[in-house]
Amino acid sequence: MSVKDTYTDAVAGFILEHGLGAVSLRPMAKAAGTSDRMLVYHFGSKAGAIEAGLTRIAERGIEALEALLPPGPRPATELMPMLEGIMRTGAFDASVALLLEVTALSLRGDAPSKLIANRLASDFRDWLAARLTEPERAAELLRGIEGWGVLRGCGLDAPFPTG
Repeated sequence: MSVKDTYTDAVAGFILEHGLGAVSLRPMAKAAGTSDRMLVYHFGSKAGAIEAGLTRIAERGIEALEALLPPGPRPATELMPMLEGIMRTGAFDASVALLLEVTALSLRGDAPSKLIANRLASDFRDWLAARLTEPERAAELLRGIEGWGVLRGCGLDAPFPTG
């Protein structure tokens, strides 16, 4: 594993534990066992470090989902109940919270957050499309999953989209 990969893992862990509101270079660097200048050297900027951390979190989330689901594409009516069972465990709550944070920053006009939010949502949509026998439904199901996450975060027990 490269030094940059080690730092990326540490930044991802820091962001996952503390959220985006607590992100600043010095605490991230401390969590990575390095200096803030070294993080900037490896990632170009604070935004670059955050993007790398969020990307790593998303990659790990997809890997975890892949490990929990049977192989191969499924109809939405089969895949969605499987995803509901996984999502209701709370195992992905911190990741969903981060996506909502970066989306809120994007809506407030933060250009780097808009790029990151777009890429993360697009990547998840594309993953859904690859897991569905009806890939054209991926965007529809993504809207349902994300909407469910927002309502769950508000304390509303909305039904999970069924597909």
